[in-house]
Amino acid sequence: MVPPKVYGRVKEIMPKGMYSVSQPVVVLEYEDKVREVNLSHFWPVRQARPVAEKLAGKIPLLTGQRVLDTLFPSVQGGTCAIPGAFGCGKTCIS
Repeated sequence: MVPPKVYGRVKEIMPKGMYSVSQPVVVLEYEDKVREVNLSHFWPVRQARPVAEKLAGKIPLLTGQRVLDTLFPSVQGGTCAIPGAFGCGKTCIS
């Protein structure tokens, strides 16, 4: 899993084994720069992931619950947050 905007030629692949997420598994080289790639990477929460195109929502998600459809409208395939207490059925909405 190479982080966005990281590229280069594979210089070294670590041998099979058990690795933690902080240990490098691949070493990349580009223009005399060496970059180690781990099993995870850090991405700031407020920075959007790079995508080629963001698709517009066209079909509304109608749950049949008037409160949710009115106060928290969403589109099919979109992302939303539904507030509520534990055990009140939020995961039943899909």
